[in-house]
Amino acid sequence: MPTEAPLLAGLDHIKLASSNIVTTSAFYVDILGFTRIPEFDHRTPSGDLFAVICKHPSIPTMLEIRLNAEQATRHQTWDPVTWSVETRADLEKWATWLALKDVKCSKVLTALRSWVLVAEDPDGRFVRFMTKETHEWTTETSKDAYWLR
Repeated sequence: MPTEAPLLAGLDHIKLASSNIVTTSAFYVDILGFTRIPEFDHRTPSGDLFAVICKHPSIPTMLEIRLNAEQATRHQTWDPVTWSVETRADLEKWATWLALKDVKCSKVLTALRSWVLVAEDPDGRFVRFMTKETHEWTTETSKDAYWLR
């Protein structure tokens, strides 16, 4: 009888619910730099598109965007994924980029051990970017009633 769980080999993909695959995938492609992999499109037997797969050049884990409007509505203001960036300066670059693209986002916020920026995707889901760069642990974190729920 095994006494330990078997090993995992990594994370294959992340799945996000969407109310509109075209709009949501455009956000992740045009704003976050993912590339859609059309040959991995998921279609019903009648040919209707119900999911797309995207990849990012700096992340081995793929992203699946699956049509499920009810679930997407439940995930509004929820932040299921936090993307890593190297430094606080990188967060500032993201803040500038998101503003240029008219994406609603927070300012750079202080977290317990690093910094975080939060943006809103087309489904109303919060997309977080957190630095690998750290600062001294603090409980004097940023307060923001909208972005930090």
